[in-house]
Amino acid sequence: MELNKIIIHEILKDSGVNETEIKLSDELIPNDENSKNLVSTLLQSYNGDKILYAIFDDTGGNYFPERYDIYRNSDRTNIQFIDFTSAVLQNLKRIIKTTTLAKGGYFVFSEYTSNGITFVTVFLIRDKEGKILRKTEHSYAIQTIEYVDTNNLAMACRINEAKLNSGDTNYLTFTQLKQQSISDYFLDWIAVKQLESSREYTKALYEIVNQIEPPIDAETNEPYPIEIFRDKLYSYVKSNPNKTVNLREIGSHFYNNPSYITDFATEHDIVIDTEFRYNRRQLKKFVSVTVNRDGINLKFSRGALNEKVRFSREYENIIIIESKSFVDALRNEISN
Repeated sequence: MELNKIIIHEILKDSGVNETEIKLSDELIPNDENSKNLVSTLLQSYNGDKILYAIFDDTGGNYFPERYDIYRNSDRTNIQFIDFTSAVLQNLKRIIKTTTLAKGGYFVFSEYTSNGITFVTVFLIRDKEGKILRKTEHSYAIQTIEYVDTNNLAMACRINEAKLNSGDTNYLTFTQLKQQSISDYFLDWIAVKQLESSREYTKALYEIVNQIEPPIDAETNEPYPIEIFRDKLYSYVKSNPNKTVNLREIGSHFYNNPSYITDFATEHDIVIDTEFRYNRRQLKKFVSVTVNRDGINLKFSRGALNEKVRFSREYENIIIIESKSFVDALRNEISN
């Protein structure tokens, strides 16, 4: 990660009252090791949270995306970054002033580059112990002690400019927390609009399972065969009475690593929310179909039906299996 810009503003507001005060910085924070470490650790906390995908609501009249678009198409100087972040914070102040349960905090805006892609992030943090930030005349200073404790991260979003510039969807990701009062005003301010459905995310999970290394079978100390893994994952997901899929819980259950699945999805650019309601029809793709007739034992995932295994349209007694690896294995078995 290469940090380009970072600035911190503050909104002072207690839950239950409407009185709101804003403290804007008029300088960027120095781009040094402390600021880089702060953004890195906030990103680690962000990636370890429940992440959802979305786009900006383009219905018009939404202040944040409009101001961000102005900045994105500007020369992107330090002054223009300060103006953009200050303007949207002023807008947020007006929003939460009428939201009784809303609380303020520190808003950390950053712009960084990773693998050639520019990202813009907004982190809302609560520095209750005064361990992370110290106010200066024009900005904030990052303390060198204990800022790795990012449990105070209350809400965050990240904009992938490569996806946005190419017209791709799901260029916006954000955390979804249990504090609904925080989520509502934050997402209204950013103007978030979710697009993907449970069907698409269940399909994405099937795609992940077909690519990822299966977990280790404790009895054999070998990876599960892919068919067994799919069946076990199906049973695990179906056991959830809420009919939801939680990737972090799956990672913990099968890999002893809650971020294993989400990290894989991020690395392979697979769009999938950390938690979503599954689509029953798509989930059935994980279940194996087993048929044993005329001395032929055929077993395959329902997801392969009509893709690698299909019925012949011309002849009702013929099925077609289209898989080079299967053909190679069968030829090798016969030749041996």
